[in-house]
Amino acid sequence: MKFLVYIFRNARRNPIRSLLTVGSVSVCLFLSMILASFLTVNDEVNSSVKIYNRVVTMSSQGLGGKVPVARVAEVAAMDGVVAASPFSWYGGSVGNERMPFAQFGVDPSQIFTIMDELSVPPDQLEAWKKDRAGCVIGAKLASDRKLKIGDPLPLKGTIYPFDLDLTVRAIYDGPSNRDLRMCMFNWDYLDEGLKKSSMAGAAGNAGIIYLKCKDPAAMAMLSEKIDKAYTNSDMPTKTQTEEAFGKMFAEYFGNLKDLILAVGVAVVFSLVCVAGNAMAMAMRERTTEVAVLKAIGFSKGLVCFIVLSEAIIVAGIGGLVGAIGAKFFFDFVDIAPYTAGFLPFFYVPWSTALVGMAASLAIGLVSGLIPAILAANLSVIKGLRKVV
Repeated sequence: MKFLVYIFRNARRNPIRSLLTVGSVSVCLFLSMILASFLTVNDEVNSSVKIYNRVVTMSSQGLGGKVPVARVAEVAAMDGVVAASPFSWYGGSVGNERMPFAQFGVDPSQIFTIMDELSVPPDQLEAWKKDRAGCVIGAKLASDRKLKIGDPLPLKGTIYPFDLDLTVRAIYDGPSNRDLRMCMFNWDYLDEGLKKSSMAGAAGNAGIIYLKCKDPAAMAMLSEKIDKAYTNSDMPTKTQTEEAFGKMFAEYFGNLKDLILAVGVAVVFSLVCVAGNAMAMAMRERTTEVAVLKAIGFSKGLVCFIVLSEAIIVAGIGGLVGAIGAKFFFDFVDIAPYTAGFLPFFYVPWSTALVGMAASLAIGLVSGLIPAILAANLSVIKGLRKVV
């Protein structure tokens, strides 16, 4: 610790070079945190839904397949099921904004029993149930668009050839890692529109069936039971836990995880080169000084420690700004409204921020290794003779 002041003084000896190195590390790690968090947030959310005992039934042909709405009641009547609801995607636009938030046709009497982590005032829920053209929206969506109870929310059909003239009847709230920018309306209203349109043949489709189980131990057995009941029908089903459904949905992005990992490795390698170059220049300027230190009794190990510590401190400051700074930045700045509905929420998990911080320290260690070894093995005579 007695050399700490000396090490910090060395790090500030060329402030412009040190600031550029810190800036390179912090900016690259900040951007890397965004990419990495996209995956880790998705994994965290999928893992967190285990406690809600929910199961999703979809067509065995995929999300584009049909699940007859009559099966909602059949599934709801099975032992171990608390509640079931159709969950049908609409995907309309608002004005010139194309699908700015998620929109689903559901059963108003069941959906908040299934999604019981969400809360809605009882009087608003009753008002929604009584209005077939009513809708319930998330608190963040209401805040983003300054919507309040009674306001119109017209959705223009982009997938379906008809519009929905919705009215906000309720506003729900919930945990921060849930989609609080969703709009849910009565599935019957969507089905009525389909029956009157040129896509009447698509009416009666539940989309997927969202259901809540009484017991987590019964989820696997219930999933098997549902699929077995429709195996020999014209429209067989695929039932899985909500966690598995989320992971399956993430797979639609392809090898995004491998791509982000490759980008991360390339970023770390680039930063090692940048930081290593800065340390090499610093050591070249201090060749005579290092020789003097060794002449007055500094051991090889101590010289190596001083150089490595300087490299780790410079890169660590960059990591502190880039990785930990990204964590606090996205905790206080909500970027979801600027993602055109792609992200209902976004944050940098502590696990990701700490990995970024550890990566910055590793970058400092690796980048300072060669300059430190060269400085430790520097001959005193050669060092004193060298003219920089």
